[in-house]
Amino acid sequence: MEINNKPLSLFNYITDNNKSNDALQALAKTNNKDISGGLDVLESGLNKGQFEETLKLLEKGEIDIDLNLVNNYYQFNQQKLDREISQLAKSFELSSELVVTLQDGKLVIEGEANNTKANSVKALQQYLDKDIRLNSLVQQTAKLSQFVEWGQAKKQAAEYKSQDMPEEQLISFLKDARLVVTQNNQLIMSDKGSTFHSQGHTQLLIDKLAEKSE
Repeated sequence: MEINNKPLSLFNYITDNNKSNDALQALAKTNNKDISGGLDVLESGLNKGQFEETLKLLEKGEIDIDLNLVNNYYQFNQQKLDREISQLAKSFELSSELVVTLQDGKLVIEGEANNTKANSVKALQQYLDKDIRLNSLVQQTAKLSQFVEWGQAKKQAAEYKSQDMPEEQLISFLKDARLVVTQNNQLIMSDKGSTFHSQGHTQLLIDKLAEKSE
């Protein structure tokens, strides 16, 4: 699969402040429907190898898909990625965690490695630059992780709405939650597997709100 060297297209509309505020206000007022439908579109896209195209439809909001279904696909990808990353880290003799930023379609190892690991990290970076298949798996899994987090945020917003949360507070929650899809994601990798920086973003916001209400 060819690498798309453009920034992630997730929810590009929110880069426009006017459209962003209007969209969030509308979501805060009307977010009371279940996330459903779009199953046939998702399955068709996956079967035809058009995963990226299908994700773009999800990102643009042109189709709605059950959140559990998206999460299942994410978990499937994540398990596969964990096995590959764990083996890769062991092959390059990396025992400590490394942070890899997903930026412009590339995987970029962050930070300076110590002298004992500098050669291994350099060799790993060269490997990541060449392995298009692994890059695609990481990019796809990262997008699914971000989409799952945003889906959870919308679901939670609907619950807050039903609890009569003030609109201003609800919009603030959505603004914080949407950061998960606008910022470059990061992969944290080690010989134990991998995780994404986006994972748990929504739950962290929910927990913070719960603490404030106590």
